[in-house]
Amino acid sequence: MRLALLGDVTMDFFAQDFRREGHEVYVAPGFGAWRQELLDRNGGLVAFRPDAILLVCVEKGEGVEPVVELAGVRIVEPDLDMLARETPGFWDERMRTLAAMPFSLAGLKAVEDEFWWAVMAREAKVLALDADNTLWRGIVSEDGCRTVEPFAELQRGVLALRDAGALLALLTKNDMSAVLETLRRADMPLDAGDFAYLGANWSPKPGNLLAAAKTLNLSPDAFVFLDDNAYERAEMRARVPQAAVPPYGADVGAAQTLRRLRTYFFSHLGRTDEDRRRAAMYSEESARRASAAGAATLEEYLESLELRARFARATEADVPRLAQMAGKTNQFNATTRRLTEDDFRAILEDPARRTWTVRASDRFGDMGIVCYAVYDVSTARLTDFVMSCRAMGRTLEGFVLNSIVAALSAEGRSLAGIDYVPTTRNGPFKTFLDGLDLSREQATHYSSMDP
Repeated sequence: MRLALLGDVTMDFFAQDFRREGHEVYVAPGFGAWRQELLDRNGGLVAFRPDAILLVCVEKGEGVEPVVELAGVRIVEPDLDMLARETPGFWDERMRTLAAMPFSLAGLKAVEDEFWWAVMAREAKVLALDADNTLWRGIVSEDGCRTVEPFAELQRGVLALRDAGALLALLTKNDMSAVLETLRRADMPLDAGDFAYLGANWSPKPGNLLAAAKTLNLSPDAFVFLDDNAYERAEMRARVPQAAVPPYGADVGAAQTLRRLRTYFFSHLGRTDEDRRRAAMYSEESARRASAAGAATLEEYLESLELRARFARATEADVPRLAQMAGKTNQFNATTRRLTEDDFRAILEDPARRTWTVRASDRFGDMGIVCYAVYDVSTARLTDFVMSCRAMGRTLEGFVLNSIVAALSAEGRSLAGIDYVPTTRNGPFKTFLDGLDLSREQATHYSSMDP
């Protein structure tokens, strides 16, 4: 990466470390010249074209709005006071006096690690975890299942992330039987049932992560991989570059690690019922796949699911979930318009538009709100038709369209068509649209839930 280093401390120590890791580094000329660098359209910083900027300021001052040429470049200014509270021996007065760099080696590493966590930040869905010296201290294959010591605070925090909606995957080079026996210990906050995917074998971890992605029907860029072993992290970055692989070591405090996970990857979770039930929903989906494997035909399988759906006008309480779906759903999404919560509130208040939600369930469980549609009165068309990938392939779209036509008919209105904007990822919607005949009632295996 191309990294620019700015601040009111000597940045050469950071530059040495980043260059050693193979990155191109720009250090602003002149001590404390960071303000001028951010404001100068013709300066060295703009000419360098950095991918990310580390800004380290010990003295608090007014913020600076960077020049427009730096738009889109991630500028990371770590909270030094917070890092000092989390990192024993963070400050070093001797280094401050001798080198105008007030951090100890531990402090320097804490700032660098915080920078990398921030650079990798994204909305993630899966936390993939190593086991030995990550979830517990010790190596099961060497020390034994009864000897390793759980990192209980970290495990409890990981469990809280799961309860908020994160999926957990275990990627460990171990025998599965030994891992299961270890997780059955009463002093282990996590147990095997908390993981949506268990990859305990002696295969390379990148392959296990890709297998987890396939099993969970998610892209590798939805994963964050936490492993204390630098070799394993480097291999994962090289072979699965889409996954986020932040720096981590067992010497880092659990509180700091959990704070970073929440801040940089999972801050979006816990807002909706669907978030809080996500882990359970994936368990239910596993049961559905097992049921499908035992059915002779697709028709028999769909009939066996006892599919139910509730069609209703959207309300204010639905807005967070609607915005969540608009922001993430790609395959069955007519236009991929990324509507925000404010957008949906405006739509709900607009008398010339109708917004409906659909909640689905079957004999395995409640999937929550999995579909929404927006109708424009002036054009008599659906401007948005979005369905979660977990509801695809079960004829829910037929139920939705039948329900929309009935609701509009009760108002004396009709459905003229559905707006469609092709993208590289919404091919499944195009396939559905190509076979659609709005003059006929749609085939569906769903029946209505009681309101």
